[in-house]
Formats: sequence, structure tokens, C-alpha cells
Amino acid sequence: MTRIARAIRRPVAWWTVAALILGTFVGLSALGRGAPAVAFQQAGHWVYNATVGAVFRVDGGGKSVDAEVRGVQTEAGSQVVQGSTNGYVVRADGVIVFGKSDLTVKSTVRIGIPEEPIGIEAQGGPYLVYRQHGQIVRLGDQQQTVTVGSVVSSAIATADGALWLRNAEQFCQLAPGSTTLACQLPSQAGDAGALLSVAGKPAFANLSKRTLTPLTGDTAGRAMPMDISGSLPTTSVVAQADVNGRIPILAGQRLLLVDAAGAKKAESIDLPPGRYDAVAATGAAVAVLDTDKRVVRTFAPDGKPLHTHELSKKKGDRKSGPRVTAGQDGRIYIDDETGEVVTVVDGDGTVSEVDVDGGNKPVSPSATQKPTASPSTPTPSSTPTSTPTSTPPTHKPILPPIHVTVGPEKPRRTETVEPRTTERKPGKTETTRPTTPPTPPTPPPTKPTAKPTSKPTSKPTSPPPAAPGAPGSVSAKAGDGKATVSWAAARANGAAITGYKVSFRVAPGTFVVGLPESGAVTVSGSTRSHSFGQLLNGGGYIFTVAATNRVGTGPSVDSKVTSINGSAEPPSAPTKVSAATKADGSVTVSWTSPSSSDYTMSGYTVLGSDGSQTKAQVYQSSISLKPALGKGVSYRVTATNSAGTSPRSAATRTVYPYSPAAAPKVTATPGKGSVSLTWTAPNLNGGQLVHYVVSAAGQADRTVTTTSTRYTGLSALQLTFTVKAITRERNNSSSPTATGAAGSTTAAPASAAPALPPVSTSAARVRRTSRRRKDAQW
Repeated sequence: MTRIARAIRRPVAWWTVAALILGTFVGLSALGRGAPAVAFQQAGHWVYNATVGAVFRVDGGGKSVDAEVRGVQTEAGSQVVQGSTNGYVVRADGVIVFGKSDLTVKSTVRIGIPEEPIGIEAQGGPYLVYRQHGQIVRLGDQQQTVTVGSVVSSAIATADGALWLRNAEQFCQLAPGSTTLACQLPSQAGDAGALLSVAGKPAFANLSKRTLTPLTGDTAGRAMPMDISGSLPTTSVVAQADVNGRIPILAGQRLLLVDAAGAKKAESIDLPPGRYDAVAATGAAVAVLDTDKRVVRTFAPDGKPLHTHELSKKKGDRKSGPRVTAGQDGRIYIDDETGEVVTVVDGDGTVSEVDVDGGNKPVSPSATQKPTASPSTPTPSSTPTSTPTSTPPTHKPILPPIHVTVGPEKPRRTETVEPRTTERKPGKTETTRPTTPPTPPTPPPTKPTAKPTSKPTSKPTSPPPAAPGAPGSVSAKAGDGKATVSWAAARANGAAITGYKVSFRVAPGTFVVGLPESGAVTVSGSTRSHSFGQLLNGGGYIFTVAATNRVGTGPSVDSKVTSINGSAEPPSAPTKVSAATKADGSVTVSWTSPSSSDYTMSGYTVLGSDGSQTKAQVYQSSISLKPALGKGVSYRVTATNSAGTSPRSAATRTVYPYSPAAAPKVTATPGKGSVSLTWTAPNLNGGQLVHYVVSAAGQADRTVTTTSTRYTGLSALQLTFTVKAITRERNNSSSPTATGAAGSTTAAPASAAPALPPVSTSAARVRRTSRRRKDAQW
């Protein structure tokens, strides 16, 4: 058993999954293409069904739906991620939180980053990676945001729960539970490639150099060559994990299976013409998706074709195509555009379809199934039999199964026949080996106790009518003081739709005076649009549509927040604008947005008195700049929305950027038992001198404000003296201090002079010597 095969059977913390979000991932030739995420997915696969307005859990093993959460209203095609206790439906402006145990919606959390993220399920997560904005949002009881600082080209999670990212310059690691990125490995800037997990460990597939580099801790391993023949476009798609030591790569119309150890030549499989956008590994198989023809093809690790399966016809208006997720259970899940059908690829490459409405529509016998009797075929029996009663499931499906009795009277057995037909669609290709044909019914007895009847003993019954499903594609087109709401028809669920209730309400942060804050109208069941007037130009509104039939009213669906254009005005100037220096020469400019409810806000511009102009994103409230050192500069900030640019804010105080001073040139002059030091004033790099710190071995540090000092009482030993300048921002005594570079020199004091005799003794000797000389003269 290979390491990957063993990993598939480990607990949840060791499952490695790849979430390939088609359409949300944009291939960059400079950075390569990779599957956008590797996730540690919890048990089960969750999908949002926009038609029903509910979230469903798909059991890949049983090919069925075993849980659902009602009352979820968001856009079709929204992805769903999950943590240990909650699930999260990702919508355009945030997430809808639901409990996995009580199956109820808990709250809606606004995020406000204008980009569809990559969802990654990992220990300490789940995470939403906003690639273009360089932001990571950790979902949970306490939502946290981690700033990457540049565009993220690819992201994966490894078996230890670490999140790995590649930006323009580095590989970064986010440890489980941490909010600090460790970016220590260079990312071979300019090379096309993608991150992936090989045997549960991070690695980088360099498409430009055709190498595979393992990433381990603080270092990168040796780059191993990938033995690939023929062309390898820099836009090739790299799978997020290997399968049996082979790395799947989509290279145009070829599927490459690259030996991760570099010991064997890569297998090359020519694919039929099509547009192949996704590749994923599961169990002992590789799956590729042709989004143009809506066909899934599976292959063995050695390149042998396994199965070909045609997806259901496209529904809804999601332009990016199906969403592919590799699950922890060794299966691949493919959600259609509306979430109504999930295609399951098993570990051996077989394919099945599950209707995400409580029904089951297998197209592959990989799931064990019993033969079923056609509802139109009578079942011989001596006497009519009643339909046995079954215990309802814990989570009630939308369309309950129908129970009929088949076979001879004794022994009786029941079969479950789903409401939808199980016949193959025209043109579909059978994806697996055929199952054993069903056993023919036992002929009736020679002498029946009752006259045989040509009617079946139990007729299939239709499910009772229910309230309608959710309307699709709810959107609003704004005009001058008005908006037109449009939608797609809702599912009738057994009773004709009699009307739609269309309503509006002001979005949070919009305040109106003299105009209605909300309103509603009911239109006929054949109507697909309605216009509202008396709306505030520049205000934000949410429009809601719900369908009604004789049973009741179905789930309502909200539009995105719509800003009424008309004569909208530019925003007010940002407030609380400030500038602060740091000891590294940078200046941080901060501000407060003029409005938290202006959904048309597009960004900010920071204007410096030195003539600089710096753009900031709409989600930012501060920015770090590097102006010229020592030159005074102040800043103003403007905000921009769909109507224009605000006036300039009030100016910040004048700041003087500075960095640590250069090293002074130190000169030492020895004296008898002393050393005198002098030094030149260094380049202060824009700072203002606070003092100098002078140090010598065995001596206490001195703080001086001049350029000289003298050490006395020294022994005849050579000493090293150092001098550093301490600076701060000009005219700002509260600014942080910067310690400059050290200037140093070595010196030893001169030898000490011999001691003189006492004064009294010397004077006496001088007097006696003087008398002797005088006596000699006489």
C-alpha cells in the first residue's frame, strides 16, 4: 500500500484535498496555473442548491443526501466550506453561517472584499484566500484577517494543517492557529509554476525550469528534474496532490503523469479535443474535466483510460462552469452550476450522479444497488399486498422515496424507487462495468387462489404538492431613482405557481427622509420582472423575490446590494487622517472611511506635499510609504466612488522621515593613564541627534552630547572604544529613537611617570649641596 493510499484511510486531520474552483482561478503565465487550494475537508461534501434555497450534505459512499439546511438565500453557484462545528456559505459580500449539528442558519458575516475567494478547509480554519487582494480570512468563532501583502498565485494546505502560499517573491507558511505568516523561502520570482502536496508535504512544480522542489521548514530541498517530453506551456494546470507518486499536469490537450522521484519518464496521454480546465487526483485515479463538452475522463496512475462520463446539461447562469472538489473520503465531487446535481468520482475512477434534492440518480454501478421494478410493469401476485411503512430519515428529503412490493408473495421484499427515472440520458456513456442483471420475477402459481390481475399490486405514488422552490438569478438594474428587479422561474413542486412576492428594503447604512424605506408587491406567476420607483439616488437597496402556490410561499432570495445611480454624489473626505514615522525611514498614513455603507466606494488616494500620489484599496485604512529622509512632508487623503472623488482631507502634521545614523569616525589619543576620544559627527540620515553612547571594555557606558570624551585612571592595557549616535524624528520628542551604526577604535594609555620624593627631603638636600659648593669656592 502506498503512502497516499494509507493517508486516505487516516483520520480527518490527515486528509489532503484539493479545491479547484473553476472560473475563480485566473491563470497567469508569469506565475503558472495550479489548482487554487488543497483542503482538509471534514466528513461529507456540502453543496448549495439555489433552486431549493438550501444547503445539502452529500454522502459520497452511499450516493445520497443525508442532511439539509433550509432558509439559505444567496447567489447560485456559491461555494460551501466547513469547520469542525459550523458550515459557511460564501456569498459576494460575506458568509452565511449554519450549524452542522442543529442544521440551522446562525448568522450572516460581512467581509466586504470584492473578489470570489478560494475556500480551503484545514486545521484551524476554514480559510478564504482572496488572491488578487492578498488577504486571508480565517472563519470561526472569531474571524481573523491575515494580510499577505501581494497577489497570491497559489495556495495549498498540507497534512500537518499548515497553509502554504506563493506570492510574487516568496513562499509563505501559516501555521495552524497562527495569524503571522512566515515568509522565508524565495519563490523563484518570474518562473511559472504551482504549489502542490507530494506525499502530504509541500512542493513547488516549476513549469519554466521543469523541476520539482520540496519545501521543508525554513529551507528548500534540491530541485529535481521532471522528465517531460514535448512542450510544457507555462499555463499548464498542476494538480494539488500526487497519486501513487505521479503528479498530474494538464498541458493543453495532453495529460502528463510526472514521476515525483524523477526516476521515470513522464507518461503522456493525448486527450480528445476540448477545453480542459481542471485535474484532480483521488485514490488510485486521476480525473480531468472538459468544460466545453461537459465530460469527465478518468485515468489510472499509469495513464490507462478508465471511464468517460457526460455531465448533466448546464442549468443556471453561472459562467465559470462546474466546481470540482477532491474530498477527504478519496472521492472527487463535481457540483453543477445550480447545485442540483453532484457528480461523484470514486477512488477507482467510476462515476455516479446524485440528485441534490433528496433523490438519487446513479449512473455508475460503483454504488451497490438492488434491481428495481419499473413502475409501469405489473407485478404478479395472488392477492394484493399493501406497501410496508418505512421509518422516515432523520433529515427529511424534499421528495420522499416511493415504496412498492416486487417479486412473489412469499417471501416479500421491498424496493425503494426514487421519484426520478433511473434511465440513462440519451447520448450518455456508461461509465463502469455492467452489474449482474436483475433476477426475473417468479412465475405465478399454477392454481392461484385468486384470479390474477393485470394491474400491479402497488402503484407508484407522486409526492404531495409542496411550496415552491427558490427563484433563480435575482438581480436588480438601477436607474435614476428607480430599479428593475428580474428573476428566473422557481420550481413549482407539484402545484402551479400563482404569483411572486417582490419587495425592497434599504441596505444597512442607507437613511432616507420623505421616501419609503421598504415596499412589496405581488405579481402573477408568469411575470419575471418588476420596477420600483421613489428610491434614493446614491442609496443602497436589497431586493427580494419569493414564489407562492396553493400550498404556501417558498424561500425568498435576496439580490446583491444595489446602489441607485441617478445623481449620486462623490463621497465626503476621509477623516482622522494622521501620519507617523518609524525608525526604519517609513511613514504610516492612516485614515477613517467617510462612509461604511457606500458600496460603490472603489478606493483611496494618498497625496503627499512632496508631490507623491499613492493608491490604496477600498478595504485599507492605512498605508506605509518611504519618502525622502530628512525632508518634511505632510499628507492628505481622498476617497473615490462611482460618482467621483471626494475633497481632500485635512493635512496631517509635517513629518520628517529618518533612519539609523551612519557610523562616526573615532580617533583616540593616549595619555599618561588616560585616553582621549574624539569623533566626527556622522550622517544622521534625516534624524535629530539625541546623544552619543560611548562604550569601552570594563567601563560603564557614557552618554555625551559633544563629539569628545576622556577616560582616566586606565591601566596599560589596550582597549576598544565604540561610539554610536542615537537619533529621533526632528521636532518630535515622542518619536521612537534609532540607534546608529557603531564607529570604533583601539588604544592603550601611556606608561605612568616615576613617583617624586617628598618635598621636605628634596629641599634639605638642595640646601646642603649649595653650602658645600660655596665652601669649596672660598
